[in-house]
Amino acid sequence: MIFFLLLFSVCLIAQTATVAYDGEYDIKNIPLQLMQNTGAVIRTDETRFEISDYRNVNMKVKYAVTIFDKSNQNLGKLKLWYDNLKTIEDLEGFIYDSNGNLVRELKDSDIEDYSNFASYSIYSDTRVKYISLYYDRFPYTVEYIYEISYDGYLNWPTWYSRNSLDPVVNSTFEVVTPEDFDLRYWCNSDDVQPDITTKDGDKIYYWREFNLQTLSSDIFGSDFENYATIVRIAPADFEVEGYRGNMESWKAFGLWYFNLLKGRDVLPETAIQEINKKIESSTEDQEKIEILYDYLQSKTRYVSVQLGIGKWQPFDASYVYQNGYGDCKALTNYMISILKSAGINAYAVLINSGDDGASFIADFPSNQFNHVIVTVPLKKDTIWLECTSQILPPGSISWNNENREALMITPQGGVIVRTPVSNSIDNLQIIKCELKLASTGNADVKSKVKWSGNQHIYPIYIAENLIPEEQEKWIKNLLEVPGINLTNYSFSYKKEIQQEVDLQLEISLPRYASITGSRIFFNPNLMNRRTNVPKEVTVRVSPVEFDYPYLDIDSIYYVLPDDYKIEAVPKETNIQSSFGNFTSRTIKNDDSTIIFFRSLEIKDYQIPAENYTEYRNFFSDVVKADKQQVVLVKESK
Repeated sequence: MIFFLLLFSVCLIAQTATVAYDGEYDIKNIPLQLMQNTGAVIRTDETRFEISDYRNVNMKVKYAVTIFDKSNQNLGKLKLWYDNLKTIEDLEGFIYDSNGNLVRELKDSDIEDYSNFASYSIYSDTRVKYISLYYDRFPYTVEYIYEISYDGYLNWPTWYSRNSLDPVVNSTFEVVTPEDFDLRYWCNSDDVQPDITTKDGDKIYYWREFNLQTLSSDIFGSDFENYATIVRIAPADFEVEGYRGNMESWKAFGLWYFNLLKGRDVLPETAIQEINKKIESSTEDQEKIEILYDYLQSKTRYVSVQLGIGKWQPFDASYVYQNGYGDCKALTNYMISILKSAGINAYAVLINSGDDGASFIADFPSNQFNHVIVTVPLKKDTIWLECTSQILPPGSISWNNENREALMITPQGGVIVRTPVSNSIDNLQIIKCELKLASTGNADVKSKVKWSGNQHIYPIYIAENLIPEEQEKWIKNLLEVPGINLTNYSFSYKKEIQQEVDLQLEISLPRYASITGSRIFFNPNLMNRRTNVPKEVTVRVSPVEFDYPYLDIDSIYYVLPDDYKIEAVPKETNIQSSFGNFTSRTIKNDDSTIIFFRSLEIKDYQIPAENYTEYRNFFSDVVKADKQQVVLVKESK
């Protein structure tokens, strides 16, 4: 699904890298305030990026980390990707003991070099150098120094003052350009400006941060944007394998990509005949789109292809038709070609897909994308299509593509658009159960679970792709009740604009209820219990983020043992908040039956940082409500 080659940003260098002098990495040189509550300290994280012209650039990197315990040894690993346009010119590695004395140097035998083929790749010119340096005496320091040159490079690096919550002694970013070259750069903090100097005909831009203390994810969250200074740089003019472009505006960048697509939408006559036959009885465009999207999904599969300009330019539509595969950009181009043959206009949309939380920077045109989807503007609506998926219905692009800005590619150039936003009612999980409880504490359950919207995506994957044994394991984990015996189950669904997935279940639960003397105790919340209370923090800096808004509704009808009566049921709980609602109640229907009802709604994608205390209190009350029990007592005779 990845369409642009993303730079591996383990760290970046400010000066020409040199081997450390004796004692430089002595742990005594680490400021005491950085040694608190950490298992590792980033000693130096530096980048020097040298720009010769719009086509030739060079990057030198120096990175060193001191590791204090085994759980942090992964920080001593390094992966470097390279290909025909990206060459590793130099690579060195060193291990130093706690006093900063050199223990050993990187050897060729320490470097694994292999093709970057994934299970979804058919071929690629990308290779990976993988190194893992470690020492058996803590603490120790691992240092890497390397140099990379680029020929026709579209993705200039992004500098993060820190790449983790670990403390940082020194982090620098230096960009060297010809003196008459105007560097395009952006920073997430208006207060941070580079030092700019000139020397020997070069202009040098320099950013630095140092003595950055350990941070807590409970306070800062997990997104770099919440705790790091970020500097992005990008070319104005660029060239990749003869395709010249400009990205000073989104219009210009979109024109460059549109030119890569020219002439690649021609379908064979046999394909056009198949398409016409599929839609010959359809009169509405929406119906045609649904039919042709299903045609695409049934005829093709996602395969990544990464070769030279092919990292940006798709296979032509004829190739995809004949071979039945393509990556995101190829399948997108193929879908647009299919719709074009049916008289329907559609456009490619470049997007940053995933849950990394990176914001789209509208005022800094640059390559901020890793994926391509399709948008089909109609008179009354716009239909979005995720062409790499064989399970999503038309109109659904998954939570990792929705609610974000993207770039629509038109013949006139790039246009910023926003992908669809879902509401809680769009993303439902509805559970209905009937549970018959025996006097032994055992229970038999019949249940139906319905998912829709973003909540249906994983269940339909389970239904379509896993073998029965794996499905059964997933269902048991879903219920989170020990000792489940799954006696029968079945999935059902129909692919349409508003797709739903149903799961019918029959299960038995040995010792579901506990028996103490003449009483039976059980938790009426069978399938959807919240157990974790968010940590208490004095000040929350970042928002609390959800993949999407959602609504979970549970209703369970309990049939009780004949010789027991209801002694106590949980108190009703109703919680209203700025970001969601919760209701839990257990109703005595008659002497032998009770009905349990629970509803949890999250109404937005984020909870603002200033509402963290409200968020914590909300879920603390939910956890308490989910722990409550029903008490039955044996009737006297």
